[in-house]
Amino acid sequence: MAGGTDEIGGRVHSIEQKLDRLSASVDARFEQVDVRFEQVDARFEQVDARFEQVDRRFDEVQAALIEQRQYTEFAFDRLWTEMRRGFGDVDKRFDMLERKLDQFIDTQSRTNDLVERRLTALERDRQRG
Repeated sequence: MAGGTDEIGGRVHSIEQKLDRLSASVDARFEQVDVRFEQVDARFEQVDARFEQVDRRFDEVQAALIEQRQYTEFAFDRLWTEMRRGFGDVDKRFDMLERKLDQFIDTQSRTNDLVERRLTALERDRQRG
C-alpha cells in the first residue's frame, strides 16, 4: 500500500501544481483585465474632461450671447429714445415753420387784396378821368 499512497500523493501534488499554475494564469489575466479597465477608465476620464471643457465653452458662449443681447437691447432703447426726442424736436420746428408760413400766406393774401383794391381803384380813376 505504500506504493499507492505515494502515487496518490504524487497525483495530488501534480493537481496542486496545475491548480497553482491555473490560479497564477487566472490572476495574470485578471491583472491584465484590471489594467485594461484602468486604461478604459482613464480614457473615460479624458473624455469627461473634454466634455467639461466643451460645456464650459458653451456656457461662456451663451453668457457672451446673453451679454450681447442685453447690450443690443440697451443700445436700441437708447437709440429709440433719442430718435423719438429728435423727431419730437423736428415736429416742433415743423409746426413753427408751418405757423410762420401760414402767417406769411395770410399777410401776403391781405397785401394782395389791398394791392388789388388799389389797382382797381386806380383803374376806375383812370377810366373816369
